[in-house]
Amino acid sequence: MTKFSRLVAHIEQAMPKDLDVCVSFVLFDNDRDEIVRAITQVQSSRASTHVVIIDNSCPPLDLKFAETMGATVVATHKNIGYGRGHNIALAASKGKCRYNLVMNTDLQTQNDVIAGMVAFMDTHPDAGLAMPKVRYPDGSLQRLCRLLPDPTDLVARRLLFKTQWAKAKNERYEFHNWNYDSVAQFPFLSGCFMICRRSVLDAVGYFDERYFLYAEDLDLSRRIHGVAKTLFNPDESVIHEYRSQSRPSFKRMRYALVSLSQYFSKWGWAVDRDRDRINQNTLDQFA
Repeated sequence: MTKFSRLVAHIEQAMPKDLDVCVSFVLFDNDRDEIVRAITQVQSSRASTHVVIIDNSCPPLDLKFAETMGATVVATHKNIGYGRGHNIALAASKGKCRYNLVMNTDLQTQNDVIAGMVAFMDTHPDAGLAMPKVRYPDGSLQRLCRLLPDPTDLVARRLLFKTQWAKAKNERYEFHNWNYDSVAQFPFLSGCFMICRRSVLDAVGYFDERYFLYAEDLDLSRRIHGVAKTLFNPDESVIHEYRSQSRPSFKRMRYALVSLSQYFSKWGWAVDRDRDRINQNTLDQFA
């Protein structure tokens, strides 16, 4: 039995059946108070939930308190990457839940957003993926409903972001001419809060493990979009602290560039006819 299989088996034994949502968190040296808040927010939901924590920290964190709170915890003893970490929970929850929620620990949920998103998915049976409205702590909007990027978007956002050309491209990419005030479909929804229909995940697969960090949510969104609707729900909201943006580093930029290069190598660089078709269909919603 491989290490991946052993971790999956451990979670399977601990996880109850007939859940509304399996919620997974991937940790890497996270703060204890943040972890406690994340678990508490999930467990306060009216929806039936179970928390799975994948600890990529080296050495592992002391998470006995999380187990006491009812979470299932496994340690990888190595930073295996964000998507690969979540895949352990996704594999273990097969047949045990209706939805999987991939969620960051630096989120503050408002009202009972998990139950609200479950109800939204229940009333949109053709949806495979959904995301709520996301705000910064100051209340301003995070524009996380996006088109599928092309390589020029990468250049604009990472290298030439101060130019008018880059600003115009980014405003189109993130729909700055829209108020994020209605249900709409987008091919790329942020991985900070992704609620996925379990049956759709079983059809398209989990996160592509070639991406160590960044682009794994883009890739999965696109694959789900190919078989089901990927919807934004304006009636539910969360606050996202977005610490990675507030602590930029060369290492994070390198991860992003490598992952996006892998993404374009998989789907197409200059020529990607599916991207062009999908993006045009998305823009046509607002014509």
